[in-house]
Amino acid sequence: MRCLLEEYLKLFDILCVDYLKELPDNIRKKQRIMDVNVFCKEIKPQFKKLITYFLNDKEKFERLVINLGRKLYKNDLSIAFIIDVINTILFKVINYVNTEHLPGNLIEHANKFMQKFTNFVALGFILESFPEKEKKLKAKLSSAITRNLLLHFSRLKGVLREEDYEIERLSNCPITHYMQSLEFKIICHKLDICKETKRIHSLIHTYLRLFKDYFNEKKYLPAYIILITLYFLFEKLGEIFNNIESAKKNISLEEIVSFILVEKKETLLFVVDPREISFLNKVFGYTVGDNIFYSLTKKLVSLVPDDKRQAVIKCSYGAVCVVSDNMQVDYKKIFFKLKKLIREEFKSLPIKVDISGFLLKIPADTNISRKEFLSTIRFALRESKRRSSDLFVLDLKRLDSCKKIAIFKSLYEDLVEKLSYGKLRLAIQGIYSLKTKTISHYEILVRLKNDKGEIIPACEFIDLVYEYRLIDLLDVMVLKKIVENANFFKDKFFFINISPRTFKISSSLKEIKEFSRQMKKIGLKFGFEITEQATIEDFDIIVKFFNKIRVPISIDDFGTGYSSFSHFVEIIERVPVKFLKIDGSYVKKIPESEKAEKIVKTVNSMAHSLDIKTVAEFAENEKIVEKLEKLGVDYAQGYYFEKPKILV
Repeated sequence: MRCLLEEYLKLFDILCVDYLKELPDNIRKKQRIMDVNVFCKEIKPQFKKLITYFLNDKEKFERLVINLGRKLYKNDLSIAFIIDVINTILFKVINYVNTEHLPGNLIEHANKFMQKFTNFVALGFILESFPEKEKKLKAKLSSAITRNLLLHFSRLKGVLREEDYEIERLSNCPITHYMQSLEFKIICHKLDICKETKRIHSLIHTYLRLFKDYFNEKKYLPAYIILITLYFLFEKLGEIFNNIESAKKNISLEEIVSFILVEKKETLLFVVDPREISFLNKVFGYTVGDNIFYSLTKKLVSLVPDDKRQAVIKCSYGAVCVVSDNMQVDYKKIFFKLKKLIREEFKSLPIKVDISGFLLKIPADTNISRKEFLSTIRFALRESKRRSSDLFVLDLKRLDSCKKIAIFKSLYEDLVEKLSYGKLRLAIQGIYSLKTKTISHYEILVRLKNDKGEIIPACEFIDLVYEYRLIDLLDVMVLKKIVENANFFKDKFFFINISPRTFKISSSLKEIKEFSRQMKKIGLKFGFEITEQATIEDFDIIVKFFNKIRVPISIDDFGTGYSSFSHFVEIIERVPVKFLKIDGSYVKKIPESEKAEKIVKTVNSMAHSLDIKTVAEFAENEKIVEKLEKLGVDYAQGYYFEKPKILV
């Protein structure tokens, strides 16, 4: 043994300096090797100790190498680099044995040493990396389902302690059970990640078993390589589940419809819609509306059967949806129970909180198109609101026999066609100075034509446009119509209404921006009219939009949004507000209502204090106009001055 030790030390003297000189400068610098001769001299006693333990004391050798592995991991060296070092040194040993006539059995001995050394260095890497990776995963895996994932990883501690730990079967895994749930299937269908998620989860179970087998067999190098792969797979699956948690908050009815049509199973779609949410949000703020939705969802979860055959999701149109393939559930009973619970919980509010709802029965063999399905849902939403005292039930098997749906579909498609192909008319109405009685600027108003060629005023169709979620399409088409007929608008300063919803739809907002740029390039003088409520709901989007477009703003319906003075000041500091339109519901009452007069006076004074001009809507007669003049309002708009005129 002494002879072998001397041979190893001789090899060390021959190889250490040469090998270190061949290393890249950045590696030597990282390991603080300033002078290779000095470094080799300093570590030679440690190498001697290592070889002595290898030859004489197996346990001490293992402990020493494991600790060395821990240090190498802390120094940010990869296992691949360590293996490359071992292979290079082994090659040099073989070369020197052949040329220097060192004992032949040294090659065999050196090979065993390198194998054991690499193996226990890898164990050091495993032991040092595990707590660090566990901590990182805990920070990333915070949702309920990912905590099950973290539990798998944490249980590997049992393997490291060499306990008799049984790796959970894939079929018994709680994550497998979750992935069999309707909720997961709907969301992963939306994100198009179903196959990828199942593949990664299956790989995790395979690698967990492989890690356990290799670790128990004391094959630490392959065990560490598998553990690295497991780190990656856990992070990847955790990221997927975090995306699923985020997507759960934003599932649309359209995406649910897409899932149902792909699955082709007998399905129930139960949709509950809380009433008066918009009003409550305006008056009391969004916390009240959020609390109602939270309570509604929580109660629904408690009322539907607790199994994977139901998915409770907050979906679009301000509703909560339940998708179920359990046809035995009595959703009518659940609806009335939910109605009672919601009314009871929020009875202290000054307005009665209630719900409407509908139930669609979708057969497995349905051949309904996606377009027809969505039309049916819109119809069901409308009907359920009209008869909110009962649950509206519709069986898609008997869809053809429902004449109301056919009429509804025809009306909807006619409206979509008119808007999509620009079959609309643009009218203008002058906004007059109350001092000079001359036109200051105009408002662009939308009109449609019926089949007889008669003009349909906005009041007769605008509620349908909002109800069918077509307002963004209308906004885009108005701007397109202006660009196409620019000559009619060149000598006018005009304002165009834009809906809060349009700001939220990226494709429509992109078109609005593009048409705005074209209008500016043509040389048109224009601004946008937005509601006070839009400034509350979409503050950040509005600021970003107007900071890019830089056109004046007129704020409409002021006095109905219940925004604070500080909020309004923040708006005018960030965007170019030029006019403030006083809500017409107050203006038309000022001749006989002292309260309405005070509101108009207060709004007018506040606007003037901020150097903003005021416009009074619904200036319909001489009495109103005289009152507005006395109150110091700047401009007025209404039938007293002129009716809207069709321009294009």
